[in-house]
Amino acid sequence: MQSKHLLAFFALALTLPLLAAESVTYLSFNVAGGAGNVQGFRQPMRLPEVAALIKSLDADFVALQEVDKNVGRNGNPKRDTAAEIAKAAGYPYAHFAKTIPLKGGEYGIALLAKKAPDSVTDIPLPKTNEQRVLIDARYKLPSGHILAVLATHLDFPSSARQKQTKAIVEHLRAHPADAVLIAGDLNATLESPELQTFVKAGFVPFNPTPINATYLGDDERGGAIDHVFGWARDGLSWKPDAKASRIVRYDRQAPLSDHYPLLIRATLMP
Repeated sequence: MQSKHLLAFFALALTLPLLAAESVTYLSFNVAGGAGNVQGFRQPMRLPEVAALIKSLDADFVALQEVDKNVGRNGNPKRDTAAEIAKAAGYPYAHFAKTIPLKGGEYGIALLAKKAPDSVTDIPLPKTNEQRVLIDARYKLPSGHILAVLATHLDFPSSARQKQTKAIVEHLRAHPADAVLIAGDLNATLESPELQTFVKAGFVPFNPTPINATYLGDDERGGAIDHVFGWARDGLSWKPDAKASRIVRYDRQAPLSDHYPLLIRATLMP
């Protein structure tokens, strides 16, 4: 084989793994609005430490829940919490989605990413008590597949969440992607009817097993209420990395929130 052809062969070989399988890390973290007084969580929000933890975990995407924007409560200044965390943690892209107005500011969820999406849409979810929203960010992967990165925070009670998970599935049927990741505080365990809506629609739960509590108030007794799910069309599949996926524990005597962060790594396989 001539040298230039040999070089071309090796160059092609190096690109094949990227086209064949693509690994993604997704972090979900309910930061408790910079507020909270549960299980010793102290006010105000320890934003530099929250950002430092997120930075150390180095996820491709970060779904944040209970995010304040220019609210200024519980000893916190009025600030764009998601933008500040993104800057301190080294994420060039931050998208805040408002759910409700609050004290002259806004309250909602956010998606941080290492790269801006090709498109992003905020979809209001069916309302029972407090308005909730779904962030839908679309990315074209190097393979050409379209990845939908979704973030949300589901409401109370279970009947409301059942309507919201059904609405998310219907949204994806109307706006399909090749692969989907959805993360957030879903306020329900995997066995609940609302999350079984995802399972019945073909979503795969990525939480590490055994499933321990992600909410400090539940300690180790309850199942996780923070989750990451994946879905892929026929011909593709997600392979979770059990060794890299974990609930990120921190000192209960100096907690950063009333939730633990959930870090998931999964690979999209052909």
